[in-house]
This record gives sequence, C-alpha cells and structure tokens, in this order.
Amino acid sequence: MFTIIQRKRLTTDIVLIEVFAPRIAAGILPGQYVSVLPSEKTSSVFLPVTGTNIENGSISLLVHVVDHSTGQLANNNEINILANLKGPLGKPSELTECNDKELQSSGMLFVAGGIASATALAQIKWLHQLGCKVDVILAAQTRNDFLFRDQFEKICRNVFLATEDGSVGFHGSATQLLGLLFEKQVDSYDLVTIFGTLKMMKSVSDLTLSYGVPATANFGLQLTDSFKNEPSAFRLKVNGEVKDVATDGPEFNAHVVDFEHAISRANISLNVTENVAEAVSGNSKVHEIGKLYAGNVLPKQA
Repeated sequence: MFTIIQRKRLTTDIVLIEVFAPRIAAGILPGQYVSVLPSEKTSSVFLPVTGTNIENGSISLLVHVVDHSTGQLANNNEINILANLKGPLGKPSELTECNDKELQSSGMLFVAGGIASATALAQIKWLHQLGCKVDVILAAQTRNDFLFRDQFEKICRNVFLATEDGSVGFHGSATQLLGLLFEKQVDSYDLVTIFGTLKMMKSVSDLTLSYGVPATANFGLQLTDSFKNEPSAFRLKVNGEVKDVATDGPEFNAHVVDFEHAISRANISLNVTENVAEAVSGNSKVHEIGKLYAGNVLPKQA
C-alpha cells in the first residue's frame, strides 16, 4: 500500500506530501517522475519527486492544486492510502550517464522558476550527494514566492535570486540575471539546465546558445502541471523527429527544441480549453559536460 505519511502545506495551492513507496525510493533517478491515482473517484496525475528517503522507504511529491484530482490529493485528509502509484516514469537526466569524477569537475548551473524548482531540487540533491558543487538561479514574482529556498542554500555553492518586483536579489527575470553572470564568468559553466515555463525556457535557451554554452530543458512542469495525465498529447519535435515528453523526456537538448512552435501550440490549446500542446524536440543528446556536443556516450555512473 502507498500510504501518505504526511502533508505539508507550502502555499495556499501547493502541498508537499511524503508517501511510503520503498521500491520507487530506491530506484528513481534525477529527471524521472511518478503517476499518482489519489482515489478511484479521481484521475491520475503526474507529479515531480522532490526527494527520497531510502531508509524510511519514502518519496516526497509536490502537489500543485490545478484540478479536482490534485485538490483531493492535497486537501482531503480522508485520502491517506493512494489508489495507485506508478514509477519511476520517463528517462533519467543524462547527467546520470556521466561518471562521478567528471560531474565533480564540471561547472553546472541550474535555472528554475516557480514550482519547477521542485524538479531542479531533486537533481541538485543527487549531485550534492556525489560531491558536486553547483550554482542555481531561482526566479519568482516576490521574495515570498520562492519554494525550497533554504534547501537550495544548504546544498548549492551559489544561489542567485531574481524577483520581478525587486523585493530580494536581482530586480528582473532569470534570463536577465543569467546575462549578467555570463558577462562576468561565462567560462565557469559547462552546462545550464533549465526548469520553468515555455517562454522562460526559450529565453534562457536563446541566451545560452548566443554564448555557446550547452543547455538542457526540462519539461516536467508542462507534463505534471499543465497537461496532467495526457502524455500522448504533449510532444516535441527536433530535427524532424517527434518525441513524446512522457516517454522520451522530460529532458531534451534545449538548443534543438522549437520553442516557438511549442508556445504557439500551447496558446492554441488554452484558447480552445484543451489540455494538449505540441512542441518540437529531438533526439539529440548531451553526451558530455563541455562546450561542445560530442558523439560518444560517456560511461555510466561509477
């Protein structure tokens, strides 16, 4: 049985739940997610895993209340045993294909906005356990909107904050702040991994491309929040190939994603009240942490 151990309310519509799921806790890798069926009277939803506790056999899931199913999962205390829980789902981050020494010697920067920071946190926790030192840019509307800020500050080398209202950190967007960092220390970063809205990820991706820095885009937010449990409806196309975010992702080489098409399809879906979006993504992989995309696969994690 998948028992909910505890619920912790982070905001009015965001709740962190801890679930007893020892097999998933032992096997899930950064970048993967789970499918949750709260009860027989609800629909399944995809959720990001923010952390694991192998000793307790539990996983932590971030629930953003966007519909009836997520509302029941977050707020209905009578639901203490989940009807079903499937995972790990999706492909792990390609960072898991690198050996530990290469990761430890690489300069990695994460850029995350809003609730997408939950997925970024899971990857950074994993890297921290390997002894890696990473930087992160966190973006929010105000100083009170940051999620897991204290946890990021404990495990990251540098935490750069950007707020739209200027209440803390840099006054502006994550992309603008990244531009300032690149002007001072672009050579410090071998890879940028992006988590956020389509427009935000496109903006950051364009900037990294102009500086020649490899970038990976994580579409976990789109999969788990906007499109719920409709994996076949959200696809990306790259280099003429159509990819399913749920099975081929949720991470892709950001520089070969057609964000314009993705944004256009998402807007069309909103206009006709459909939970469907198409985008363009591809089969290209980052097989090294470096300035160039090489064709050789790195050895599996030691």
